[in-house]
Amino acid sequence: MVEAELLSEIREIKERLARIESMLRFIIERNIEEAEPLPDEVEAIKEYEADKEKDKIKLVSLDNILGKKDD
Repeated sequence: MVEAELLSEIREIKERLARIESMLRFIIERNIEEAEPLPDEVEAIKEYEADKEKDKIKLVSLDNILGKKDD
């Protein structure tokens, strides 16, 4: 029973993968381009990059945020 379920799952995964590959081929063949960012997105990116250059943005460890301590 378990083997039949596994085979069924594997078949489903193969089918999904085949559909994804088909979509990727379609995109590549049609050379579908990415959409340009919206004006507010461009502004937000520029603000982020400016703040980063001025050291207003710093990386913070996720462990520090969650309160985890190194062992």
